Amino acid sequence: MTLNIQLELFVKDLQRSVDFYKNVIQLDLFSQNENSAMFKAENLNLLLTQEDVISSNHYFSEIKTSRKGMGVEIILVVPDDVQSYYQRICEMQIELESELKQQEWGMTDFRLTDPDGYYLRITSPKK
Repeated sequence: MTLNIQLELFVKDLQRSVDFYKNVIQLDLFSQNENSAMFKAENLNLLLTQEDVISSNHYFSEIKTSRKGMGVEIILVVPDDVQSYYQRICEMQIELESELKQQEWGMTDFRLTDPDGYYLRITSPKK
């Protein structure tokens, strides 16, 4: 069974987040309107939604005052060369949460947060 993952992140500044996922993470922007933007990759649809559209009775209505993505780590697998990906992001002077490191489980990764504080792990494929 092949799953297609659809992930929605509520963001404070839509254009800032679009720029981050397009230019830093290098996802392909599929569509965008005033309140949302959709990125598509092979097995992922990432929807960014302006947090102002959340209604008062929505499950995430308190998101404006709480820490976003608490307890969630979004893992993005770089299929080719994670070292080059890491170097490019360092050259952009993006603040990192951790340096590039070979993990004991065999993968190489580094961590950063997006403009809204969502925690991202950029990793090599499992060998």
